[in-house]
Amino acid sequence: MDIDFITFIGPNSGAYAEYLKYTCEKFASGKHKIHWKAMESVGADKMPDGYINLGKSINTGHNSLNHGTAVNDSLKFIEHDYVVIIDCDIAIVYQDWDDIVVKELNKNDTFGAADGHAKKYRNYPSIYIFCFRSYILDKVKLDFRPKVLPGKESPHRFKLGKEAKYFNMKEGEVLKCDTGWQLPQLIRKAGFNKYKAMPVVMMKSKKAQLPFEDRRHKKLCFQKPPHMYEWHYDGKVFATHKQACRVHPLDGTWGDAWKRRIDLYIKRAGK
Repeated sequence: MDIDFITFIGPNSGAYAEYLKYTCEKFASGKHKIHWKAMESVGADKMPDGYINLGKSINTGHNSLNHGTAVNDSLKFIEHDYVVIIDCDIAIVYQDWDDIVVKELNKNDTFGAADGHAKKYRNYPSIYIFCFRSYILDKVKLDFRPKVLPGKESPHRFKLGKEAKYFNMKEGEVLKCDTGWQLPQLIRKAGFNKYKAMPVVMMKSKKAQLPFEDRRHKKLCFQKPPHMYEWHYDGKVFATHKQACRVHPLDGTWGDAWKRRIDLYIKRAGK
């Protein structure tokens, strides 16, 4: 099968995207052809090696809105049946991950990574890793933009009514309208109700599996516990995310601390 694999480049993103591709290739099944594509957003430091450059999206003057706009712009470059939309500051370390994506999308309309934020939709694939079959685009106009108000950086929040069911939330709960917030409602209202979202495992959880080099390395990472977390598939790490790459370059203190954990995991896996 052919897979469109699309990521997005902003500040400090080039090196992260190259590392993402490196980990993906380490654990790919070899059964499928992956088409590596990157859309340039505002403030990109460089376009990563090994990706097709899809062009540059506009500057909206708002960080989250820039990202959502870049994702929207990338959709017109989808050419194949299976699609992976993914943040650049992620590493995939699950053997045959690409085959998992294909198999899950043969059973579900969407597959990907859940968002663990208390004010965001639940148990549905999020913007971090969002996989779908391109047939959805025949019936749904996907929109990844957050809802923002003039002069405010933080996305809008509103109290849910009957639409709460689409977000796997309850009426009266408050939803943060961050990047990709409309996805479950847009897709499920169109009748695409089969989905699977991998659960979030935070770094301090007893279920977390990425190793540390030693106590000193662990102590450093624990200074920013929300910044490195995992998504698990069948009880094993599928992917890990480094938050705030925009201000934490991969070769800086925090990017390097995250990367060293993954490199150690890869080494122990014999890859």
